Amino acid sequence: MHQNQSITTATEEVYDDIMNTNLKSVFFLIQDAIPHLEKTKGSIINVSAAVTNVAVPPIVISLISKVALDHLTKCLAVDLGQKGIRVNSVNPGYLPTRMMEQFGEGNKSAPSGRLGTVEDVAKAALFLASDSAGFITGELIRVDGGGNLAGKFGDSLLKN
Repeated sequence: MHQNQSITTATEEVYDDIMNTNLKSVFFLIQDAIPHLEKTKGSIINVSAAVTNVAVPPIVISLISKVALDHLTKCLAVDLGQKGIRVNSVNPGYLPTRMMEQFGEGNKSAPSGRLGTVEDVAKAALFLASDSAGFITGELIRVDGGGNLAGKFGDSLLKN
């Protein structure tokens, strides 16, 4: 993760790298996949972040890229729905990854009382891809153990 994301110190190179990774690549991958997804009535599942409704200055560029991805998810759900393509997003909270290590304990204090796992996120994505979610589109599913509800995740980011 790029450490230097403050509006006063971020470089154009850092900005472009984050936006290209988190938004531009997704946009054009989806564009290329549309013909196949239309034939198969496929489903798109984006991966965003649970804290896109919180202001966290140390990761401002990452967050604005994820906010844009959330809106892209909703716009594409409307645009591609007529083609039989569903578009949703899983929005993980704190997971014990290299990127998140700098933020400490994360949502151990979330209502779930535990850290999230990659498997938790995968299960949500599998559900969204399944026939059980056949009438769900344009949704952002937070997978954060309720941490966003308790406001703990954003608080832990701001303290670091």
